[in-house]
Amino acid sequence: MMLSSVSEQVKVSLLYQGAANAVACDVVSFKNFHHGAFVVMHSGSSDTDLVLSLYEATTVAAGTNQAITTAVPLYVDADMGTSSDTLVRQADAYTYTIDTGVSANQMVVFEVDPSILSDGYDCVYLSDSGGNASNTVTILFVGAPRYSGATLPTAITD
Repeated sequence: MMLSSVSEQVKVSLLYQGAANAVACDVVSFKNFHHGAFVVMHSGSSDTDLVLSLYEATTVAAGTNQAITTAVPLYVDADMGTSSDTLVRQADAYTYTIDTGVSANQMVVFEVDPSILSDGYDCVYLSDSGGNASNTVTILFVGAPRYSGATLPTAITD
């Protein structure tokens, strides 16, 4: 497949950037997307595990939400950096623990197909527990929209 413009066919949204102990990931509405991935980049060596879990919600306000219990494809670069860009397929899961005792800098990718979502739920986000205030996390959403074009649909509004 040849892409005329990546920016017109792939939506990229920043969902969170900040301390690893207070991750407040924006909620993504899959109404306008065929598929999407949550890309998590963790940096820092303070050894407090960060546990990430997928949740589904009925709106981006996430007033009604629940844990996703269907495993999704998961990829990890356990030594993310300028000399490593290899994502390795892991066992499918809906949660992942970044263990900074193993490697300080890691990239984790959760692939989400909206067909796994429960009836009435079309929004997804990452919840967290643990983490360390000295470490940082960046979370991106990379999505395949239903329609391409110069202005892609927003991912973070209903």
